[in-house]
Amino acid sequence: MSILARLKGLSFSQLFKLAGLFVQNPGYVFLTAKASKKALSIATKYYGNIHHKSNKANAFRHAVWNILLGQAVYKKTQSLRQAQDWAQRFTDLHEELFVNRKMDRVMDLHNNAFGIQALRMFANRPEAEAIHFLREAAENAIAIASPAEAENHQNKLVYIPKS
Repeated sequence: MSILARLKGLSFSQLFKLAGLFVQNPGYVFLTAKASKKALSIATKYYGNIHHKSNKANAFRHAVWNILLGQAVYKKTQSLRQAQDWAQRFTDLHEELFVNRKMDRVMDLHNNAFGIQALRMFANRPEAEAIHFLREAAENAIAIASPAEAENHQNKLVYIPKS
């Protein structure tokens, strides 16, 4: 789904929350849109459209999205803290605005956090290195059946197995 289509699906109060975030950081609007689009493109390149399910490909997509968001802000600010903060604030808001089932939300937030932490290694390194790292992390992702299981695997990507 395109970014514009997603925005059209938001209510006025949701658009207001999103606008509030960008009013505080207007220089991040285009960086965020570009990084978000690129994350979708990379996930599709490697996994086709299966990254829209609750699987390892989706775990990869969330982590790469956070790294790309962070890298974009890092290039602009040279601050890892600002880069990590922006990635978390934006992706947390995304999860709030586009509500999923509980386990999907747990999975997405966990994999976002994994990407934000991995940004420490990849903020100023080539994108290809981050993608390679995340593809391996996705291959070794842990299947979870409860929120507690996700908490037990902070240093791994997680996914929800088909039931």
